[in-house]
Amino acid sequence: MIKMSIANYISVGACFRYIQDAKEGIYLKRKGESAWILDNIKRALDALDELGLPVTKRASTELQGFYNKHRNCRFDTQITSEQASELRDIVLTLRHTFNAEALGIFAYIVTDKRIDVDKLLDDIPALFSPRIFHLMPDMAQYDFKEAGKCIAYELSTAAAFHILRGTESTLRFYYCNHIKRGRLNHPLLWRPMVGHLRKCKKPIPKILLDNLENIAVNFRNPTAHPEYKYDINEVQDLFNLCVDVNNRMIDQLIKHKLISTSP
Repeated sequence: MIKMSIANYISVGACFRYIQDAKEGIYLKRKGESAWILDNIKRALDALDELGLPVTKRASTELQGFYNKHRNCRFDTQITSEQASELRDIVLTLRHTFNAEALGIFAYIVTDKRIDVDKLLDDIPALFSPRIFHLMPDMAQYDFKEAGKCIAYELSTAAAFHILRGTESTLRFYYCNHIKRGRLNHPLLWRPMVGHLRKCKKPIPKILLDNLENIAVNFRNPTAHPEYKYDINEVQDLFNLCVDVNNRMIDQLIKHKLISTSP
């Protein structure tokens, strides 16, 4: 999947229309200026490659030939009535191919969410507290980026899996920086880790532990069952809840100098 503005498709149509409507006396090109006949032909031909329209591109040989024939003409050359008629016939035929090929292309519009869609797609770190995201484990960063895309595209249950898996990655990272690895005598499971952290001598905010327990009982465990589905509002609530928990875990590690903040 690639990100592409639908304005590019509209631009091709506008170029074709300009060329089709060209009348005698319109400039082929002018010195220091663009948007004349040859410029519009060049933009349309280039766009066919950029937009992935191979059928229309193959059908554009006559238009390409007209461009090649006149591209080296003198500045301020004006189009003749014969050339205008030739172009009109070329473009009318080409537009039939363009329209037919365009019928098989669909644009899926990302609708607004409560969470900023641009950030969900392209700037997940901006949804966390400053400097937090890049200190999270690599897998947690990956999962939250994937969750952002899933929310933007309304794949709510898939987003929930990524959110919870990312949060568990950060929890394991947080836990292992509080408990010496050599003293670990049980698997790194969510609720046993939280239970062990409650007994830890190092001060851990109760709100963090309570929120981690809440996420495990009310979200992580139910999400694992195949009959559970999220809607778009539920998963955004879960996203915000887990962002808060991740912020708190990394912030605690920073405050207690248990991780380096150096890049």
